[in-house]
Amino acid sequence: MKNYNIIPKAENAGKGFDYTVTDEQIKEHQNRTLLEIFEWLENTNKFIYSIQTPEERERMKLAKNFKA
Repeated sequence: MKNYNIIPKAENAGKGFDYTVTDEQIKEHQNRTLLEIFEWLENTNKFIYSIQTPEERERMKLAKNFKA
């Protein structure tokens, strides 16, 4: 098994984001069907892929396959 040393990029040090979810948004989500949730996930995944560089896509693949 390969050991990948995936570390944050230096230019991203100290950066981040946060997101607040309201009680109303949680209730709306709880009323969604499984199909609606999967469609949202698929659309989000397509969006993320469309804005990633090839290097970022490779880093994501490595991170997803990482075994501790």
